[in-house]
Amino acid sequence: MYSEVEISILISLVMIFTLSLGVSIIILSRKNKKIRILSAKLLKEELEKKELEKVGIAITTQEKERSEIARKLHDEIGGILSMAQLNLSLAAQVKNNEDDQNYVLKAANLLDIGNEQLRTITKGLVPHYLVKFGLSKALEKTISQKMEQLTTKYTFKSNLTEDVEIEENKMIHFFNISNELITNLMKHSRPEKVDIVLSLDGNQLQLHIKHNGLALSQNDYEKFSQESDSLGLMNIRYRLHLINGQLHFSRLKFDGEILLNTTLTLS
Repeated sequence: MYSEVEISILISLVMIFTLSLGVSIIILSRKNKKIRILSAKLLKEELEKKELEKVGIAITTQEKERSEIARKLHDEIGGILSMAQLNLSLAAQVKNNEDDQNYVLKAANLLDIGNEQLRTITKGLVPHYLVKFGLSKALEKTISQKMEQLTTKYTFKSNLTEDVEIEENKMIHFFNISNELITNLMKHSRPEKVDIVLSLDGNQLQLHIKHNGLALSQNDYEKFSQESDSLGLMNIRYRLHLINGQLHFSRLKFDGEILLNTTLTLS
């Protein structure tokens, strides 16, 4: 038999052990919480770092393009304009009408050459055909150019009428996204048949692409979009943001579908 003193001591030890165990559990729980918070913070910082690296690549590429355009404008267009200006100055100085006419004609020819070179330089910035003939004809043309080199069968339909006015910047971004989607489709999915429909339903401008090649699901696209360093995907995401557009991929049993959608402000 235990004495009352021994029982009291035993009870005290059990209570101390229980208290110590409880304190240890609380401390461990707090440490686990701190570890989870720290892990989440590190993961967030890693994702932000990766995103900054992608943005850095895009900015570097844009700066290179701008530098190249500036160089061409200075070296090619600048030189031509200087020569044209010189001829016009000489025309103003001479008293002979024949010489005057020759200098003016030379200046006019130089300006024609400069105009053609300027079109060539700016062709990659704003597609001239798009601005002149509109979204529907520009897409039809670029699709034809991409498909005619392949054995892929395709159809293109559009219900856009000539009286539909689309704000120029939105039209350019929509065209470039569409162009990038079609290029990626032909490069990676390798379809044998592609059906493309450009439509305006109310104020919703849509491009619907249906094909029988390798198809992405929406989850596939979102995963690639987040993890890939592709400038093409970054370009698409950036332009979608600018026009408040949506892009949806569907993988069906035998086909794949891509839907590009944005809202227009119609007059």
